[in-house]
Amino acid sequence: MGGMAKKSKSKKKKEKAEKGKPLLLVESPTKARTLAQYLRGKFVVLASKGHIKDLPPKELGVDLETFEPRYEFIRGKGKTLAFIKKVARESDYILIGSDPDREGEAIAYHLAEELKKLKKPVKRVLFYEITPDAVREAVENPTEIDEKKVEAQKARRVLDRLVGYLISPILWKKIKGWGLSAGRVQTAALRLIVEREREIREFKPQPFWHIYAQLKKGRSRFTARTVKEFKDEKRAKETYENLKGKDFTVVKYEKKEVKQSPPAPLKTSTLQQVANTVLGFSAEKTMQLAQKLFEGVEIDGKRVGLITYHRTDSTRLSRKGVNLLRRYVKEHFPEEYLPTRGRTFGRDRGNVQGAHEAIRPTYPDITPDSLKGKIDDDLVKLYDIIWRRAIASQMAPLRYEKREVVLEADGVKFKAEGRKITFDGWSRVWPYNLREGEEIPDLKEGEKLKAEKLELVRDETKPPPRYTQASLVETLEKLGIGRPSTYATIISTLFRRKYVYRRGKALAPTERGEKVLDELLKDFPDIFEYEFTAKMEENLDRIEEGKETYDHLIKEFYKSLKPKLDKASKS
Repeated sequence: MGGMAKKSKSKKKKEKAEKGKPLLLVESPTKARTLAQYLRGKFVVLASKGHIKDLPPKELGVDLETFEPRYEFIRGKGKTLAFIKKVARESDYILIGSDPDREGEAIAYHLAEELKKLKKPVKRVLFYEITPDAVREAVENPTEIDEKKVEAQKARRVLDRLVGYLISPILWKKIKGWGLSAGRVQTAALRLIVEREREIREFKPQPFWHIYAQLKKGRSRFTARTVKEFKDEKRAKETYENLKGKDFTVVKYEKKEVKQSPPAPLKTSTLQQVANTVLGFSAEKTMQLAQKLFEGVEIDGKRVGLITYHRTDSTRLSRKGVNLLRRYVKEHFPEEYLPTRGRTFGRDRGNVQGAHEAIRPTYPDITPDSLKGKIDDDLVKLYDIIWRRAIASQMAPLRYEKREVVLEADGVKFKAEGRKITFDGWSRVWPYNLREGEEIPDLKEGEKLKAEKLELVRDETKPPPRYTQASLVETLEKLGIGRPSTYATIISTLFRRKYVYRRGKALAPTERGEKVLDELLKDFPDIFEYEFTAKMEENLDRIEEGKETYDHLIKEFYKSLKPKLDKASKS
């Protein structure tokens, strides 16, 4: 009994101590655990576990006269909110630290809306990295909720809802089958995959021929190829026979030193591309792993946020980031690997969200190798490419010697190119996609060489390749369709709806996917035009910038959609 009394006394003592403490709300329990560790009891830290409100799951939820959305509590979030309110009543003030993007802003807005009834000060805090210094700085400098960002998120949600809920039922009437849906960005992505597949199907390969000559000077050997291809087999064979035994004269020889600057650090889209190409990860898996690295993983009993925020359209590096990365290079590489000045990479053109910087390690001294066996292998692999790309961005240029030779034999021109790396620079850390041609010896114009071997090789034109997840992400971004942070969800939806399937690493449409696309383009050709979808994305950015309004954008969209819906329903 005495033990129980002691226990209840200590519990009361703890509860008393918690009273009056400020409350910090975030959306993820993992993030809450990391922040609680960093804030050392100065705040009560709770998680909302994502959005607390959304449009109703089984009805449109948008008034088609006023275009106001009708939000309701997500199932199961009532208890969470009740507990948050209970703690908030005892707190001096409330900070909301959901992710620093449109979705995070919407979560913050809906939480603030519910909590303002308690008449406590509610402020917004932005964490672009979860490190003790960044967290302290953020909580000491709270800001207001960005209403324009909230409006932009609301507009995206309503646009997607109008397309999904008003167009999908038309599909159900036309095509039998479960789980069919239209999506504003999803259908544009499906269109890319289907159109590419049809290009491949309709492609008729055309044969062509090249002649290859293996040439020798001293102990060096290299291969030259005819500059022009032969479309006619008879002509190719005649030329090949005539070249036998002929001298090859050097008509042009160039040798120059080339400097190649490092690639920029990763942003959301390039992270997804590299993770897919190098590691074979899907966009969805990449984003899930990156979320964990950002929010914090446990290393040797402590929680550490290993990377800066991973939903970013920018390759810009902060001055602090540049200094951290340069210091690592200075301490771990010979002097010549550190350039005299750091690179910030400026800002990307186009859709760049706010103060975000590129994805980089928060602590460059925590190397990927040092994490092996301490965290999940896939987390180490993803961290490895983020870490390498960021470190490489602050290293000296790669230098190589480029040699190019043009030769002539019996009036036919041949060409050979060679690259020889003279200083590995940044490629010492980022060794991917390096091209190193064969070595070409020193030559002089007018010099004559003999061919040790001639070969006539038949080839044929090839269709464009199917999209992989990496190349689809690259194309969507290039066309300005959707946001890189949404690509993972879009691609996984295409699989879930059985609109696409994997052929090795490539994406191919199913018969169902093609059928759905054809029906949608028949009735709504402009809604799923690449340019139209990209324009919508620009308009969402304009809402965030205060240059467009929610009401105007949604009304105009519905005005263009309504007659097409009426026509499609009748047909």
